[in-house]
Amino acid sequence: MIYKAVILLGGPSHGTRFRPLSLNIPKPLFPIARHPIIWYHLDALSKVEGLKEVLLIGFYED
Repeated sequence: MIYKAVILLGGPSHGTRFRPLSLNIPKPLFPIARHPIIWYHLDALSKVEGLKEVLLIGFYED
């Protein structure tokens, strides 16, 4: 079976609960034990047999 995954990266809130960390770094890139948070999600997904596509959905404000 072929699987697809979706990872939601965040919205327009600018990480106010994570300040001062979120002033310069997007939430998915916060370092946790030498890796950005998103790395752990992608690492776990890389071990799923049949996973063919990962869609990262985020928010970009003009």
